[in-house]
Amino acid sequence: MAGHPVAPPSPLRHTRRIGWGDLPRPLREAFTHAMGADVAREDRQTGGWSPGMASRLTLQDGRRIFLKAISADRDPHAPDLYRREATTTAALPDAAPAPRLRWTYDAEGWVALALDDIDGRMPAQPWRRDDLDLVVQALAVMADALTPAPDGTLPIGVDLADNFSSWRRLAGDRTGGTPQAVDRLPAWARDNLDQLAALEADWAAAAAGNTLSHTDLRADNILITAGGVKVVDWAYAVASTPWTDLLLMLPSVAASSRIDPEPIWHAFPRSRNVPDDQANAVLAALAGDFLTQSLRTAPPNIPGLRQHQRAKGEAALRWLRTRLATTHL
Repeated sequence: MAGHPVAPPSPLRHTRRIGWGDLPRPLREAFTHAMGADVAREDRQTGGWSPGMASRLTLQDGRRIFLKAISADRDPHAPDLYRREATTTAALPDAAPAPRLRWTYDAEGWVALALDDIDGRMPAQPWRRDDLDLVVQALAVMADALTPAPDGTLPIGVDLADNFSSWRRLAGDRTGGTPQAVDRLPAWARDNLDQLAALEADWAAAAAGNTLSHTDLRADNILITAGGVKVVDWAYAVASTPWTDLLLMLPSVAASSRIDPEPIWHAFPRSRNVPDDQANAVLAALAGDFLTQSLRTAPPNIPGLRQHQRAKGEAALRWLRTRLATTHL
């Protein structure tokens, strides 16, 4: 859409990671025993928001493996996410564009996952249209490959029920006389809080579906290889629609580039027939979640996280505002 306001490129810092030598000896010994070889080289990865280890390891026999590890001391919430990622990754069908899980460790407060090493690169930052086109094409294939979702997959409406009720909570805070968080929102959000809360109320029904959706797609969870696109870090996978992943990813693209998300959305085969009110409901919920999280105290081991959330929340809000101005609910 011509005239869509887009964000300038936004440099965002990432996390302080640990390395192989920082892992406890029992974990390192268990890994080398399981692999049947010692570690010869470590290449730390700098992207992402976990303060744990994320390294490409070369073993003494020449094999390569990707190892990620975290302790509750580094991040009290991360071990459960790693456990969930292990369960999801192990259940992925062979057609899923994801690395295979090879080994897990869960002892003494540490959780580790060893996965196939992917020889690829992250999409260029700021996003380029050629990289985005490759990723969007892969999302269409991924949606087909991951429908239906594996039995027992958590529905998105259950998993994100709390996160995606932010506007309604903020509206209640304002009515209840505690407007401090509301005062820190973008001006348009403050002025249209009731409309945003009403939109958000319909998000769960709009996003209900039986496609396994990643829900945390951004540049540092995507690898472009010679053979296509691979998606990593499946900790937040849920059952949703075949268009959910694209909708949730595009604000991240807009926050770090000058790419307008609207034409990408309209060209995607799985979203062409999605009613505007359904897409707007999910987009409103996403914007509220990011903006609300950005107001919280920053975690000590994850510098830049709140800035990152604010940038994506504002990008989602800009996109929603433009859509509301050009569609009839």
